[in-house]
Amino acid sequence: MLTLSPRILLLWMLIPGMLLIPAAHSFAQSKSNIDGLKLFASIKTTPANKRIATARELYQANCLMLAEAAAMQNLDQLNDIARQTADLPLQCAVLDLRADYYATKRRHNTISNSYYDKAIHFAEEHDLPLEAAVYQHRFAVYLGKYEQNIPACRNFLFSQEKFRAIGFGKVPGISIYFNQVANFYYSIGDYETTRENLMLALKYQQPKSRERIDVLNTIGLTYRNTGHQAMGMQYFQKALGMAKAARDSAWIGITTGNIGSVYFMQRQYAKALPLVQTDYAVSLKYNQKPNAAIALLRLVRINIESANLALATQQLNTADTLLLSAGNDELKYRADYFKLKALLNEKLGNKATGLQYQQKYVLAKDSLEKRGNLAAVERVQLQWEVDKSKTQLKHLKSRAELGAYKRNTVIIVLMLLMVILGLIYNRQRLKANKDKALLASEKLRLDEELKNAKAALHGYTENLMQKNLLIDEFKSELEKLKLRSVSEVDARELEHMMKAHIMTDENWAEFRKLFSKVHPAFFYRLRNKFPHLTDTDIRLLTLLKLNLNNREMAGMLGITTDGVKKAKQRLRKKMEVEQGSEIEDAVAAL
Repeated sequence: MLTLSPRILLLWMLIPGMLLIPAAHSFAQSKSNIDGLKLFASIKTTPANKRIATARELYQANCLMLAEAAAMQNLDQLNDIARQTADLPLQCAVLDLRADYYATKRRHNTISNSYYDKAIHFAEEHDLPLEAAVYQHRFAVYLGKYEQNIPACRNFLFSQEKFRAIGFGKVPGISIYFNQVANFYYSIGDYETTRENLMLALKYQQPKSRERIDVLNTIGLTYRNTGHQAMGMQYFQKALGMAKAARDSAWIGITTGNIGSVYFMQRQYAKALPLVQTDYAVSLKYNQKPNAAIALLRLVRINIESANLALATQQLNTADTLLLSAGNDELKYRADYFKLKALLNEKLGNKATGLQYQQKYVLAKDSLEKRGNLAAVERVQLQWEVDKSKTQLKHLKSRAELGAYKRNTVIIVLMLLMVILGLIYNRQRLKANKDKALLASEKLRLDEELKNAKAALHGYTENLMQKNLLIDEFKSELEKLKLRSVSEVDARELEHMMKAHIMTDENWAEFRKLFSKVHPAFFYRLRNKFPHLTDTDIRLLTLLKLNLNNREMAGMLGITTDGVKKAKQRLRKKMEVEQGSEIEDAVAAL
């Protein structure tokens, strides 16, 4: 079943060049509404929050039927109204409508490209982040519709980054935007990215909406099309359950057909047959001829396998006619048609005819392989474009952060200057010279104490590290003694000497005093943020704060290097360090 058709019916209202005309407007009514340049006159008295929606309805019902000059004149009038009312979002919408008009009349063209660019830049210049994101997205949809896949991909990336900056939950109808992005990636065979966007659409959709059935069904298709039939079946079953609960006959037929397609691929024809028959009937009912052809080809295969050759012949003749409406996918299914024709004629004993269709099948398959190779090349180009665009987005984000940092720095400096001026004024009134001298003296004293504390801590650490070298020598000597089979007394004596150099409780107490002078708030912050840590954990974190490596820490704590690694892993879980972050970074932040 071609599942994108219901999805496209849902989203046409937002796709450039495919705006639906509301049922309330007939062609005769539309013509009667056109009176010179008064098409959009009613917008002047329309409430601000309804202007764009009303303007789009008038445009769809009337403006699209006008010749270029008349259409542009009416849109000029709408633009004048937007300026008179200082309605910046409406001015953006006028540029979008101009782009849509030329897309409807000329398909992909440079004029539409230009108007979309203008809409995006206008929104950015006037600090309209939502409009900038929406029109960049609409530009991408328009490009994707006319198979301009690389620029479409680029614009989708930028629009989604803009939506993310706003906050997905704050964007009205965000699930529809995710659906449209998914449509694009589905059309180029990137099922993984399709699935990512559909999962996001699910997150922001109403739990029992009809669109949710569509999303679940399409996720199933992405799994089925990549060979994960069990996962595909799970999503088809979920979609079918929702469709039955909503008594939605169209989606019951679609999801039933997709479940049947999984059984068909698994060659479970007895289970597949009634489901595929339902798929075929529903497709005909809703005039989905390409879908009906696909279902019918599956029925042909089942009937050939069941030796029901007369019915298979009749069905193939019907499928031949239905395939004429398959559009760009005709070659794909025509190849299946030729293969079935060849197989059927062989079963009927018409070997010469069967051979002719086999040759047609081979030619069609070769053409499909060439098309597939071109698609693979384009996917490589798209991936390159994705990587390049992500790099550009990263640079733009860095620039924005740098700009914000500079602005914040200026503000902080100004505030500090004001504080300093106030302090100077107060100090002058209170004989600031004396206070300033005392403050300077105190600062020198504290700096000197800190300097001495750092030197003492460094010396103490160096001393412990020297002891680590002795520990390594003791360990080596101990191993040699064991090999020489010396007395146990000598070996125990050497082990006792080695343990004497490991950081004991007494050493730790002295070390902690020195460490606290250099990092006075470290232990307080550690206990406050992670009260469940043990003393052993704190010792290890203290050594991490000094940037010691695993071997140095192992020597100082009297454990193996592997023991240090395992201890760090346990600490990561205790401290809930995020995946991809280092525990050293978490310690450095304390």
